[in-house]
Amino acid sequence: MKWLTLLKSLAKSYISYTKKKERCAYFPYKLWIETTSRCNLACSACLNKYLSPRDRGDMDFNLFKKIIDQSKDYVYEIYLFHRGEPLLHPEINKMIEYARSSNIKTVIHTNAVLLDRAMSEKIVKSGLSKIYFSLDTFIKSDYEKNRKGADFDVTLKNIREFLKIKSKTGSKKPAAFILLMDLNDKPLSVYDKKKQWAEFNVFRKEFKGLGLDGFVKRKAHNWGGNLNTEVSKKNKHMQANRHIITCTFPWYSLTIFFNGKVYLCPQDFIGRYEIGDINKNTIQEIFNDEPIRTARKKLGSKNISGMEGCLKCDRLQRKTFAGVPAEYIRQFLK
Repeated sequence: MKWLTLLKSLAKSYISYTKKKERCAYFPYKLWIETTSRCNLACSACLNKYLSPRDRGDMDFNLFKKIIDQSKDYVYEIYLFHRGEPLLHPEINKMIEYARSSNIKTVIHTNAVLLDRAMSEKIVKSGLSKIYFSLDTFIKSDYEKNRKGADFDVTLKNIREFLKIKSKTGSKKPAAFILLMDLNDKPLSVYDKKKQWAEFNVFRKEFKGLGLDGFVKRKAHNWGGNLNTEVSKKNKHMQANRHIITCTFPWYSLTIFFNGKVYLCPQDFIGRYEIGDINKNTIQEIFNDEPIRTARKKLGSKNISGMEGCLKCDRLQRKTFAGVPAEYIRQFLK
């Protein structure tokens, strides 16, 4: 059974992580697959707006099939997004259905701007496992200041409509969550935190009544040091790497861009640390090839000189439990 394979992979990856092994006797159980790097918004907390034209594109469906066919025996869950808005991909529902046919759980994060009635019906029927609506805040002015190009009222209407459609079908899938972000990280924003959570309490009862599965609160991260936040400034003053943790990503996952190039970590927004290419090698080969083994060695010894993205990444400064960021523990256990 797939869950038994997952438990074995979790155990093996945890042992390999704690022992800082360079070569892993298993394959990744989670993938970030960038179905598209295009986006319809220009959010203040996102680097997408700075991508060059050559870095924007959609993953070919045949390439996607190749990834799924290679990984279906050991990958438990795939995130069908990375730098872009997944609903922009014309075959996103087809991708979800293909992964589901291989018994792989699928997750998307969407800004919900494109989530009209027709799209909502397709998503509910596709077999998607989880959907996260990236709303950030329930304050209209703050929302529209951060998510430039979106209308707060339209986005809420889309989410409400989606939940009603899901409820009408009687389907438990996808589990639906609203993602709220702590945007109080100057100079990124000057949002009123007390007001934000007061508004949240007003909307909580309504959305729970519509069948929302929950709310997830997170802190804005700095995308490998490429976003200028307060955490980024603190990282500049780290003392010889003594305060960093060892990142878990290289021991259990891979991040695949729309063009098939593979990267060490989903925080690597601009693609600094390429470790392979699906067009040339298999996932199995890439997961234990020299580039990722070198990265594990450096991270394991906390000697990450030359790994600029890792040096500046706020993930290596956050509180963790067994390598998992504290803010994700509840979600990880679920």
